[in-house]
Amino acid sequence: MSKTLKIVKASVGSYTDKEGKTKHRYRTIGSVIETKAGEMLIIDVEPRNWDGRAFLNDPEPSNYQGLPKDDDIDF
Repeated sequence: MSKTLKIVKASVGSYTDKEGKTKHRYRTIGSVIETKAGEMLIIDVEPRNWDGRAFLNDPEPSNYQGLPKDDDIDF
């Protein structure tokens, strides 16, 4: 199984917040994974009017802690 090393995000638009500041919207467009042959970039979607620039962010940690033990289940 491959391991996700980075999440690829691109700016897909902007908006103005309540204070009048311009903010950017970001969308996950792909990932960088570790394979037997090395690192691989996978682009899942190409946003409209995309300028080709993207951010490489660390993946969010998974909160999955496995199934509960029998003594943790209330009957």
